[in-house]
Amino acid sequence: MDASTTDSDVEMHSGDYLKAWLKIPPHHAGSNLSKALDPEGYVQAYWKDQTRPDGRMFVQARATKVASSLLKHSAGSAFIKQGDTKVLSAMTVQIGQPAPDLPDHGDVVVTVTTPDQASLHFDVLQSWLQRMLDDLLPPQLTLITGKACIRLVVTVLILQDDGNLRDAALLACMAAWKDTKLPTMDHLTEHQGKLWWKESPITSLDSTPQPSDDNENSKSEYRISLSMGVLEQDGKTIFLVDPSAEEAPYTNGMLTFIVTLPNRSLQLEYAGSMALTATELALASKMAGGRADELSKLL
Repeated sequence: MDASTTDSDVEMHSGDYLKAWLKIPPHHAGSNLSKALDPEGYVQAYWKDQTRPDGRMFVQARATKVASSLLKHSAGSAFIKQGDTKVLSAMTVQIGQPAPDLPDHGDVVVTVTTPDQASLHFDVLQSWLQRMLDDLLPPQLTLITGKACIRLVVTVLILQDDGNLRDAALLACMAAWKDTKLPTMDHLTEHQGKLWWKESPITSLDSTPQPSDDNENSKSEYRISLSMGVLEQDGKTIFLVDPSAEEAPYTNGMLTFIVTLPNRSLQLEYAGSMALTATELALASKMAGGRADELSKLL
């Protein structure tokens, strides 16, 4: 070591080496170094100051954007950006025969994947979305009782996961559902006891406008969810609305409200170690109702 090198120089150079090894930009060195070395402490330091790493309040969801009708060769599609979580949903339509025990029901098949076609990580999300759509959409997919129904194939593509995929993916499905053009008997013909498309399904649906009233009535119900992390802070229960990927691992539980519109019926799902009072649940349900009203305007 050069005789002119001081202890402070060694300390500075060591810090530089660590920052370079962690690939931390110089202008973010302070906060990002803390985040890399102690991510839980980094997040909880914000919570103790009654704020969050991205500057939101506890009850504030991330900015959400919806864009529909993006994919030409689908019956309906939508893109959701919720913070840095990005989800694309597309729907295709098939015609089939209903099950004997459900003559007035179609069915829904949900697949969740990523651009590299990896789906194993999203099995739980896929099962949850399947359940959410299964008891909402099938009664709206009947063509002829006992003879013909629609199978709705829903593909959910996770483009970027920055937390709270449940809310973003369900919203993407609902936006794509609202964008979906459903066939009517005008698009079909019966031949040898079976129903056939008169022409290409996509061309048929795109070129023949449906009566607006019928289309809206057939898709009159929607579901919107609001997920929130549950924290205990100074003996109080805190609801952390729309947790990001860096926040979710350090919560004490996860609470999700599912609001069905327009009747505003509620479903509640909770997994966590903290007991919640009726008053706390009532407060959380009000936040869920407000979020449903906000997002329904984007559909």
